[in-house]
Amino acid sequence: MDAKSPALSLVKSRRGSAADKRQRTRDSLWPEAQKIVWSRKTDVGFCSLPRTLPLVMSLINLLSPKGKGDASRVYQELWFHDFDLGFIDIGDERVHAFAAGYSTPNRGVRSWSERMAVLEDLGFIKTKPQGSQRIGYVLLVHPHDVVELLRQKGDVPDEWYGAFTKRVEETGARQGRKINNKKTK
Repeated sequence: MDAKSPALSLVKSRRGSAADKRQRTRDSLWPEAQKIVWSRKTDVGFCSLPRTLPLVMSLINLLSPKGKGDASRVYQELWFHDFDLGFIDIGDERVHAFAAGYSTPNRGVRSWSERMAVLEDLGFIKTKPQGSQRIGYVLLVHPHDVVELLRQKGDVPDEWYGAFTKRVEETGARQGRKINNKKTK
């Protein structure tokens, strides 16, 4: 489809009109909204996130082994460090542990590391060491592909998958593809 395509113009005008309608509704309810909300169009410090992330986080919580804690906060925190490459240079693990809610210095990093291991075992991330640091770099695997892999293994509850599929369709995102989730050395 080229830039002058009527179909492309129709898609653009529909997007614009829906966004305009939401803004008009917001402004009619809260006339001061433009001055008090955060907007990626005018503020810096934003990142791109999948619209399915809340559901993916609930699945991570469901699948996190009992006694290991919920790894979804750690997963969310990783996404906020991605610059659209699916890659995070961890740097100081204490910073990540604290941001994910683990504030006790030594225990916090240990708890964070345990949740990172859960995320890696589930297939949501891949890690590589950096120097003497066991987790130095992280690769965020496309979450929809991981969901597909977990579904093939029978680990995804049907009611969760129904809600996930509906959200994927609503957002126009792609369904998951089969992936090779073996650890690479």
